[in-house]
Amino acid sequence: MSEIIEHNDSGNGEDRVVEVGQSNVPVPIKFYQDVYHQITGRTEQIRKRYSDNLLIEFSELEQLHHKILQLCDVHRVVANNEVISIFHEKDRKEQFTSFERFRTYNANAASPSVNVVLNYNFSIIPAGLSRPQEYVVTIRLTSRVAMVKQLEEEAPSFMRGRFIGYFAGNTAEVTVEYADYVIARGFLEAFDEWIKGCKATPKKKWLTFLRKWSHLIPNFMRIGAVVLLAFFALRAIPDFFTASIAADKGARFLVIYSAAMYIVLSLVRAAGEMIENAIDSNPVMSYLKLNRGDCKLIEELQGRKTMVIIQFLGGCVLAIVLGIVSSKLDKLI
Repeated sequence: MSEIIEHNDSGNGEDRVVEVGQSNVPVPIKFYQDVYHQITGRTEQIRKRYSDNLLIEFSELEQLHHKILQLCDVHRVVANNEVISIFHEKDRKEQFTSFERFRTYNANAASPSVNVVLNYNFSIIPAGLSRPQEYVVTIRLTSRVAMVKQLEEEAPSFMRGRFIGYFAGNTAEVTVEYADYVIARGFLEAFDEWIKGCKATPKKKWLTFLRKWSHLIPNFMRIGAVVLLAFFALRAIPDFFTASIAADKGARFLVIYSAAMYIVLSLVRAAGEMIENAIDSNPVMSYLKLNRGDCKLIEELQGRKTMVIIQFLGGCVLAIVLGIVSSKLDKLI
């Protein structure tokens, strides 16, 4: 599992103490946090991100919602509310003030879902305290296929390929604003457990490796073509450049190999770029499947995978054909 944690702590926090004042009076960290929160009104924040290729349908969102509510059963929650927002293409947004209202979401919508944001607000009275503390849990889930499509439509041509993937790297994120880290960590662990239970497309290490070095493929193929043409030209020299060589024969040799060098190198570079583009644009299945627009986009993705395979094989076949042609140039002289 791939994840990024922007803030963390060690220990459970309940038994730790801090020393306060010039006399260094030991104060339990839980009590100190509560006093600090009541005086300043400020909370801490922790965020955790994931780049797993998640395959999320509505049933997974229901499980996540139940998991969050079940976690609240172990605390004394005096007030809570939730807001669920769905972001579609072209900045269109739908917002629901409860998960029950979210169940009425129009599954016939034709616009693919880019993000789903679940925002929970809790007023919790921790054990041993009498005043409530505010906790905000924000969960953002991203459809990588919808995000990539949107970026491809809006980004300039020089940012295509693997650069688009860098901007659509994270598929899930949870942020908790808290006064007590022990309670906040419970929300993080619940979300982490939900992530592990989600359906996901396994990551392909070989594809990651190829994408890392794919930009070198056209240059390596051009160098290989130059070496190949030079080898065949040197091998043909004894047959054409003898003591009694005719001037027109030597001229044809130079013209044919010079023209072949330019043409073959141009075509080999095109073949290399086809292979590079096929590797970089190979779609990775990671989506939100909540409406018809999402289903249609997933079907398009399946068709795109077929075209990528054809493009990759086409580049390889073109490179092989050019190699064979290079070896037969002496037949034209």
